[in-house]
Order: sequence, then structure tokens, then C-alpha cells
Amino acid sequence: MKFLFHTVLVLISISVKRNVAEEKRLLLNDPEALLTQIHALQQEVQQQKSENQVLRNDVDDLKRRFRAMESESGNQGSVFIRWGKHTCPSLSGTEQLYFGTAGGSFYTHSGGGANTLCLPHHTEPLPDNFPVVFQGNRTDNVGYLYGGEYQFSLKDVVVQDDVPCSVCRAKMATSTLMIPAKRSCPSGWTMQYTGLLTSEWHGGQMAEYLCVDEDPDFVERSRVNENGRLFYPVVTVCGTLPCPPYKSSTLVACVVCSA
Repeated sequence: MKFLFHTVLVLISISVKRNVAEEKRLLLNDPEALLTQIHALQQEVQQQKSENQVLRNDVDDLKRRFRAMESESGNQGSVFIRWGKHTCPSLSGTEQLYFGTAGGSFYTHSGGGANTLCLPHHTEPLPDNFPVVFQGNRTDNVGYLYGGEYQFSLKDVVVQDDVPCSVCRAKMATSTLMIPAKRSCPSGWTMQYTGLLTSEWHGGQMAEYLCVDEDPDFVERSRVNENGRLFYPVVTVCGTLPCPPYKSSTLVACVVCSA
């Protein structure tokens, strides 16, 4: 059986070779058929060249669009503040605009600014003769700006250390979001950093909740109790806050995400 199968394969091979040889002889003996084949090959080559040119044009167009997007993204993106750090997250597409120290109103003052500022280290002051006119006493009729201090210890940070900050830009993002009580980001979002939710002391001047990095830095040579804008950890209080899922008197996590 194997011998018969092998014999059939040999006969088929011989037949194919004969047919190819006959076709070659036919082409050589028929100039018109040969010219037709050559013309067909030339058309095929020309079509391939046209298709390659289209592909090159498409690639060039994509390169132009990409360069335009890079140029436009130079002034776009989403800005956020990384509280408690001198640096921005080491992520592709995230850059530092400047770094500084946290500042705000004194924790017992009933007036002043409610928000917390990231104050740059390299300042550009107004000239001494800036033409502002004070209402009454210059000392009393102003708002005050103080630095920020930690009111907890965590890793290398201790109570009274001044709070650094870094202003960052996620270049390819259009939104940034701080999510309290989470350590992960929604699907499709990029995590910039995770941390501890902080606020002012509950008996002091009200200020916004801020997410301090879970591996915080501190401003060097700042370990002096001068108060100012104070950063306290936030804990939960059950009642109007549903428990579960929350638990009473527990620290609150936070995460900053971009997309």
C-alpha cells in the first residue's frame, strides 16, 4: 500500500514538471503571450508602487498629526497639587511646574483665606511703591498668610514639620480627581499618588480636605512650633456617615487620579 502511494506521488510530480516545462516552451515560442505576461508584471509592479506611495503618505500624515498633538499638549493637560512632597509622581506624562511649601490662614482666625496655597520657594514680590491704599490701620485691615505644619507623625515626618508641596501637570490628561476613602482609581484612570486625608483641627478655622502623600517629605530646618495652617489627619464619625461601609474613628485614605 505504501509503495503504491509513493508511486502515485512520483507520477503526479513528473506530470506537474512536464506541464511547467510545456508552459515555458509555449511562452518562448509565443512572443505575444510573453509580452502579455511582461505587461501584466509591469502593471503589478506599478500598482505596488502606487500602494507604497499611499502608505508613505499616510505615515507622513500621521507623523504631522502626532507632532501637532505634541505641540498642542505643551499648553494642555490637567494640573494638581501633590501635598507633602517636594516632587511630582515619577510617571510618564507627569511633569513638575514648581515646588514649594503649603500656606494658608492661621488655624484660630475666623477670617482670611479658606483655601490652602502651594507657595513657590522662588518668589517675585511686588515693588515697595506698589500703589495700594490701605483702609485704616495697615496691621489690622489685611489678611494674613502663614505656612503649614504637620500635626501628626508619619515615617520621616514629625509634628511641627513644615509641609512641602509640588504643583504637577498630567500632560495627556484632561481631568484630575481626589477621591476620599479610596486607594485605587476608576477603570481607565491613572493613579498619581495615594495618601492620607487631612483637614484643619475641628475646633479651629475651617479649611478644605487635602490628600497628603502617604510617604511625606518635610521642609528642612522647619521643626519649630509656629502653628499657622495646620494639617490634621481625618477620622470617621458614624451616624450620618453610614457604618458600614465606614468604621468609627478610623483614618481616611485618599487617592489622586488623572484621565
